[in-house]
Amino acid sequence: MKLLPPDGDAGASVTVAIDGYGQPAPSADGGPLLVERTAQTQFVAGQTRLLRILLQGQCFMALPGGPPGAPACTSPQTCIAGFCQTDAVPPQDLEPYTPDWAANTPDICKPANAGPPVVQVGTGQTDYLPVTDGQTIQMEQGPQGGHHVWIAVRQHNLAQMGATTSIGSVQPDTGLVGPDLRFAFTYVQDEGGFCKLYGLRYQVDIDGADYHLFLGKPLDVSVTIADMSGRSAAGVAHVTIAPQLLCPSGVPGC
Repeated sequence: MKLLPPDGDAGASVTVAIDGYGQPAPSADGGPLLVERTAQTQFVAGQTRLLRILLQGQCFMALPGGPPGAPACTSPQTCIAGFCQTDAVPPQDLEPYTPDWAANTPDICKPANAGPPVVQVGTGQTDYLPVTDGQTIQMEQGPQGGHHVWIAVRQHNLAQMGATTSIGSVQPDTGLVGPDLRFAFTYVQDEGGFCKLYGLRYQVDIDGADYHLFLGKPLDVSVTIADMSGRSAAGVAHVTIAPQLLCPSGVPGC
């Protein structure tokens, strides 16, 4: 819903109240009230801003015979993430309006008014571990016979969910190109405003290539992340593959 300042008063306040109801019973005027949400802000002179209001499951009210519901909040507080919090939204925190606002929902990885996206490429099966330029990483034989290295990635200002993470590689000395693999996994929160994804199995012989060609050689591993809004960014790690393969038994050299 688009609102215009009353009588051209660019500093006017805006108060929004939303009530969400369940499906009405056949004989009733309306269904049970499930959620109440309020918000207060101000217009911004000369700009069209977006006041984003989320209706969250954590704020559903208790229904007869159902589980405990959200707390009952008293104005100027409202239920946000299951807790009573102020419903005031400073005008400087309002997002600039864009037609694709619905695909650009802020989250823990991509806050409102996010800056340029950042992608950092590392390694790790159970966590993100940074790599130094030229660092040696181990290639492993998988349980089904493929050969892979573990890739992990950190990102900032890209969506937490619905993003596609693509991994590719090339040997800088020979020009040998590795496979292009894509993953659609959800990122988890990390330190410093970043989010991370680890345990990405980059199998170098998934397309039938000879994995021996990668052993003991430098490899530039590139990761590109593209979210549903169309925003994308890439990062590169310059590593060296260990000369010996790590077998499933944990013994080098199969």
